[in-house]
Formats: sequence, C-alpha cells, structure tokens
Amino acid sequence: MKYTYAIKSLQSVVDWHGIIKAVFPSFDGQEALFDGHGLIHVTFDTPQTPADLGPLVKVELVVN
Repeated sequence: MKYTYAIKSLQSVVDWHGIIKAVFPSFDGQEALFDGHGLIHVTFDTPQTPADLGPLVKVELVVN
C-alpha cells in the first residue's frame, strides 16, 4: 500500500523539495509532484507523521 500526502502552501513556493523535507524529515527522493501553484503530492511506502509548519502549510492524506 502507498500513502500519498497533499501539501498545500498558501505562500509562494520557491523550493518545493525543501517544503517536503520540512514537513517530512524522512523524505529521501520518494515520488513527488508539484503543480506549480502551491500543491505538492508526495508518496511514501509507509505512513508518515507530518511536522506542523503552521497555518500557511496544510497536509492531508489522500485516499488511494
């Protein structure tokens, strides 16, 4: 089973890999997509616990 998380940033995203690494410190090149407008999807093989980066960054598990 795969676990895909949606990360939504309400501020401009310059370094989207940096945001993933801040939210998920265990990120090590897993599959990730950025839509260019502040939405990032990242997929892990195991469940992850996201870090709380405050109200400008929302994280939710996407049902696969």
